[in-house]
Amino acid sequence: MRFLTEPRLEEIFRQVLNLGSGADVTSLSQSEAPEWDSLAHVSLVLAIENEFGVQVDAADAIELTSFDAVARYLEGYGA
Repeated sequence: MRFLTEPRLEEIFRQVLNLGSGADVTSLSQSEAPEWDSLAHVSLVLAIENEFGVQVDAADAIELTSFDAVARYLEGYGA
């Protein structure tokens, strides 16, 4: 299922973090991206919830600190 989710998720990351359309976000982590601050993190979680129809628990949101972590989280929900 991840192959369907990943392009949509990549686009969310690019839009929320204001990255170029060709930016590779698949290896992105919060600690490496200066544009991924606390406000961007909240915006990212909200965009993920809206796009994939999931509700991210606050405790889970804290753990979503990389593209891979978000993709695995969504995979767990069958998104």
